[in-house]
Amino acid sequence: MRVSPWNPVDARRRLDAIRPSYKRRQASYIQLQFSLQGITNEAWRQRPYALFGFWKAWFAQIIAGELILAQALWFNARKLDEVDDATRTIMAIQKRQGAKAPRVRLDTTLAELYRANGIPGDFIVTMYCVFAHLDLHPAFPRETVYPEDEEPVPFSDDRDEQDRLRKVILGLKPLRRAFGLGALDVIFFGPNISAEGMERALSQLDPDQRHRPRIVDLDQGGVFEELLQISQNKKLLFWRPQGWMNKHDCLNNPEEAYIINSKKYLITSGIRTPASEIISLRNTNIADPSSIFSTRPLPFVVKLCRAGCGFGTYIVTTESRRKEVLGAMEKYQARGVDEVLISEYIDLVQDLSVHFLIGAPTSEHNRGNPLVTGVTVQTLTDDGKWTGGYIDYSAQEGLRDLLWETVRDTTQKLPETFVGWAGVDIVVDKNGGQYVVDLNARFTGSMPMCFMSGHFWKERGLPMAQFAAFEYRGPTDDIYDSLAPLVESGQVVVTATAGIEGDLNMADIVWGGHDQQDLARVRECIKQKLART
Repeated sequence: MRVSPWNPVDARRRLDAIRPSYKRRQASYIQLQFSLQGITNEAWRQRPYALFGFWKAWFAQIIAGELILAQALWFNARKLDEVDDATRTIMAIQKRQGAKAPRVRLDTTLAELYRANGIPGDFIVTMYCVFAHLDLHPAFPRETVYPEDEEPVPFSDDRDEQDRLRKVILGLKPLRRAFGLGALDVIFFGPNISAEGMERALSQLDPDQRHRPRIVDLDQGGVFEELLQISQNKKLLFWRPQGWMNKHDCLNNPEEAYIINSKKYLITSGIRTPASEIISLRNTNIADPSSIFSTRPLPFVVKLCRAGCGFGTYIVTTESRRKEVLGAMEKYQARGVDEVLISEYIDLVQDLSVHFLIGAPTSEHNRGNPLVTGVTVQTLTDDGKWTGGYIDYSAQEGLRDLLWETVRDTTQKLPETFVGWAGVDIVVDKNGGQYVVDLNARFTGSMPMCFMSGHFWKERGLPMAQFAAFEYRGPTDDIYDSLAPLVESGQVVVTATAGIEGDLNMADIVWGGHDQQDLARVRECIKQKLART
């Protein structure tokens, strides 16, 4: 048989031709592309290891049944140098053209859900959080009306760390939930965010599902006057209540939102929560050996009343952890934190987060019948810090049935005036008992992932999805080229990017997989690819 010379354009065409015919085997297709690209990496320059990578990719295609591509590799890449040259050519073509992400059609959006469930109004949204001890910008000072206990990082004396936090809050944080909002006006603060900077992520969505950025430049001053102007005749939706919102027409009352998002509300409302008590730090001598922090039998949990993402949560299972809590409580006491919560420790077997919508009182999905849009599994560090979550689209019906009564009991304990998006964190113990350990009557971090079952499961046969934030260096949009095979296949969706400092960036990424092991493999692949930038 005559062997035709290697043609990189033809090879690329073969790769592209296979894709639509093997949607349910895209993982092997992606594995091949990464194997080919990996051959040019310095770590694979030694011939035996490079050859191993090639043969591994070749046999993977045989197993997957992609014989056409395997034959192309066999006949056209017999020499390692040819593989190197062809790979470099293909990568150069990709670099010039840029990674072409497939269009993402969300199952629904927040805007569509609000309209369908009787929540009236043209809306404008803000996704910013603020701090009681840290000015985010001279034109956007610290919060004094609805202060939070906050994440520990802002209390750092390190100026560089504080500056970094400001950039994260003004950059990535408001973008990460915007991907699922839909056709709504959304407030962003420049110069940290620009319309051009978010265009790449927005362009992945169909035009009718894209939000409309309203940029307010903090450097120009007059911020609160401009906020009033752009929100005229619109209802304001917010993530966390802030004092300036009292002058606006808000869907939910800011003061009420402040109350129900405190962990104290779990106790006072009668929600099914672990046995807890409120401890006054102001009236407690932390150093006293007879204080509750020193005498409470292990294990137990200590939480700040107003903090999110697991910050300010201490799972006290050992005496060394008790010492850590004692030190933390002294610091919080000195900072003016008034109260903390001490709770019963639950020996859990499941840690789940339920995301739902409460429609208008006259709608089908009112507080007595909330619309559950997704149940995610929380991913936490050993000390309880939230790092993201994953969702199993194939298990949603069973999870909804399992948690329905607890969710419904919770929504009925909310004020009758509350409407909109919310979430609850529910832990299940080994005896099947269910406990609400956190109420988030606001937008949740997993909201976009709840709207992507069609993209991952129905279109690509990937029943699971996960999201997390990643750091990388270089031009902000280079992430799309660094992850080109995954992005082009639709297995990875970059939902937000933001420059943090210098050439350091952060990105929120959602990716699909066949199972938890597959999700872990893709995550590791993302980390490795971004580490090379």
